[in-house]
Parts: sequence; structure tokens; C-alpha cells
Amino acid sequence: MKNILIILFFLAICNNSFAQKKSDNISKLSGTWAGKMGEDPIQFQVVGDSQNSFTFSFINFQNERFTVQKSDVSTNEKNEFIINIKEAKFSSSRFEKCVFSKGTITISDFSENHMKLNLKSVGPNCFLSYDVIMNMPDMDDTVLTKEKIK
Repeated sequence: MKNILIILFFLAICNNSFAQKKSDNISKLSGTWAGKMGEDPIQFQVVGDSQNSFTFSFINFQNERFTVQKSDVSTNEKNEFIINIKEAKFSSSRFEKCVFSKGTITISDFSENHMKLNLKSVGPNCFLSYDVIMNMPDMDDTVLTKEKIK
């Protein structure tokens, strides 16, 4: 029984250490990152709060914001950040009924000032009317540079 308690205590310490390390790594992403999606500028913002929770947002050239409100963040053997989207939506009240519940953001080749970002399958499309369809298109190997704080 004593050995089982020692093993459980050891596993709890290891798990806490791993969670703290992941949180520290994600906090390095905090800030505003800029790049281009096709010919149009795009920003990617990572904002952390006091509870080690992070919000991820994309802002397009029309200043529309697409915010990931609920997600799971993990890393893989390639040292990539994998953000599994559970809930995301556009900030405009026009699109308040458009709630997306799946998709993946992958951040690779991360350094202090640069990253490569992929966004896959954030859908389905949201039909607002017969001529208005809203979606967040996939992004492939989009290079982003961290903006300097002014």
C-alpha cells in the first residue's frame, strides 16, 4: 500500500510539472502575430489570462475577428502546438448564430519572432441567407511574424 501511494504521489508531481511546462511554452506565443493569407493581411492574437487559459483570435483585413473561445492545447513529438477547436465564432453580432465546434490550428517552426501556422477544417459553413455564407477558410503554412509592442 505504501508503494502505491509513493507511485501515485510521483505521478501527480510529474503531471503537475508537465502542465506547468506546457503553460509556460504556450505563454511564449502570447502577443500579436502578423502575416498574409493570400494577398490579404491577417493577424493572429494569443491572449492568456491569470488562470493559464488562452484565447486565440484571427483578425482579417476588414477587422473581422474570429475567436476560438474553447480549445484543448497539446504538443507533439515535432514540438508543434496543436490547438483543437471546441468552440469558435465571429465577433460581429451579424454572425452571432455562427458557432463552429471543430477545427485544428497547428503552430510549427516556432521561434521568438516567427511561426508557421496551419488552420484546418473550421466549419461547416454558416448560411445567414440565400446569398450570405460565412466560414473561416483553411490556412496552409502561413508564416507569421510577431509584432513589436509600441
